Amino acid sequence: MADEAQPEPSEVRWKNYLAQVDKSIVEAEQRLEVPPGTISSIPNDPDFIATVKMYAVIEPILNDLIASWQKPHPQANPFALLLSVEQSAREKFRTFVAALNIRGPAGKLRLAKGLDLLPQQQIAFINAVAQVRNRYTHNVKNMHRSLTEIVTEEQQTNGRIVEHLTGVKLPPSPAPTSELLKLLMYYQLANYLAGAFQTLRPPPPPKGGILGP
Repeated sequence: MADEAQPEPSEVRWKNYLAQVDKSIVEAEQRLEVPPGTISSIPNDPDFIATVKMYAVIEPILNDLIASWQKPHPQANPFALLLSVEQSAREKFRTFVAALNIRGPAGKLRLAKGLDLLPQQQIAFINAVAQVRNRYTHNVKNMHRSLTEIVTEEQQTNGRIVEHLTGVKLPPSPAPTSELLKLLMYYQLANYLAGAFQTLRPPPPPKGGILGP
C-alpha cells in the first residue's frame, strides 16, 4: 500500500503564501509603473501614508477590472472577441469608469458587484479601506492620528470594519494595533491583486493561433 501524502507543514504553507503575496505586489508595482518597494513598504509606512497608498493601488486596478469586462458568449471564440472591441472604445469606457465614485449606489463597487467581478469579501475590504481613507484625506487634523484610533471611531457606524479590513474575525474591542492592522490589510490587498490579475492577465493563445477556430 502506497504511503499517503503527508500534509504540507504549516511553515511551508506560510512561506508559499508569502511568496505569492510578494509576486502580486511586484506585479502591481510593474503594472502601475511605480518604483520597486513603493507598495511593499506599506506595512512599514506611517498610518496615513499606508492607507492612502493602499487606496491608490486599489482604485486603478478596479478601474482596469471594470473596463476590461465584456459579456461572455458560450459560442464565441474568446480571442476573436477580444479583437472585436476597438481600443478607442475601451479607453473611452475606462475614462468613464475612472470618473465614477468608488462607493455609493452608482459607484464602482456596485458596478463590480453587478458584473460579478469581485467576491463579496473583497468588495467589503475595498469599501472599508475607502471609509478609512476618507477620514484621513477629508480632514487634515486626522493625518497624524493612528489607524487604530480611526478604526475605533469607525466601528460606531460599521461594527464589522475590522473584519472587513483584515479578513479576520477579531474581538470588536479594543481595535488591533496599527501595526497589525496594516499588516493584515496588506495581505488583503495582495489577495485582491492576485484575483484581479487572474482576470486582467490574458490567457495564452490557442495552438492554432489567435484567429484560429
